[in-house]
Amino acid sequence: MTPKQIVAAMLLLISASASAQFTGYYTAESVDGSKEKAHFILDEAGRFYVFIGNMYVDGQWKPVNKNKVSFEFGQPDLVDLYASAGNSHGGQICFSGFADKDAFVRIGPGGPGTSFRRVYREEPKCSYSLYEYVRVNRQECNDITVAIKLPPGGKDTSAYVYSYQIPEKYDEIYLLVNNNAFPRGQRNVSIEYKDGRYLLGNIELQKQPNAPSSLPQLLVTRYEQLNQDRIKAFRKERYVKNGPVEKITPQKSRQSIAVVDEPVISIACPDENAFPPVTLPPGRKQ
Repeated sequence: MTPKQIVAAMLLLISASASAQFTGYYTAESVDGSKEKAHFILDEAGRFYVFIGNMYVDGQWKPVNKNKVSFEFGQPDLVDLYASAGNSHGGQICFSGFADKDAFVRIGPGGPGTSFRRVYREEPKCSYSLYEYVRVNRQECNDITVAIKLPPGGKDTSAYVYSYQIPEKYDEIYLLVNNNAFPRGQRNVSIEYKDGRYLLGNIELQKQPNAPSSLPQLLVTRYEQLNQDRIKAFRKERYVKNGPVEKITPQKSRQSIAVVDEPVISIACPDENAFPPVTLPPGRKQ
């Protein structure tokens, strides 16, 4: 064997050993004081999935050596769409969290090259949470497509595009930006097997005695629980108490988009200092 073949064979042995060592299902206790456990699934194909309450990330895992693997995160969805009925916002679309995002929308069907409208006339970059309800003709909203560009945009016209089909039984539509999906710098995450323990930084993971063949069904179960947790969190955040709620799964792509100068929302965000100070009432005299 040549030196190059020897190195390749050694890397293959390390990879196979690490795969057998790390493939499986793990749990971890909460580190933020909540009751939510973290659930990690590492499959034999090199994919990982992490579930924590209504939060979810996935990506690729690969061996560093026989006792350590690293995570390469995928791009989570930048926007979520929920549909509901039986509340006080029938025939409206709620845009939430778009004020500081380079975001665009197309309401109704459209083929390649169909133009998008900017959600806001300009990026207000509001320093506070902002959401707006926009009244629409519900019959024209069975198809909604949202496009978001990540900074730095510059002359790059490509965007993350999410296309949704809304069942006719729903008359309320909520588009919510997922702020946790926006990049916050490079993340170096790895799991290390050391002294009989699996460690993610200073967090100990408990490897469960699940056979690799059970991981696909386990993944289905975790997705179902994730959907329930997300709908529960959505109801609480948007005060949606009545009627059914469904989180709509989009078709996703990365593509260039054409934009027309006709924003959905025109608004000027006041400076945070423009808000009057909150004055507390005087305390009771003893």
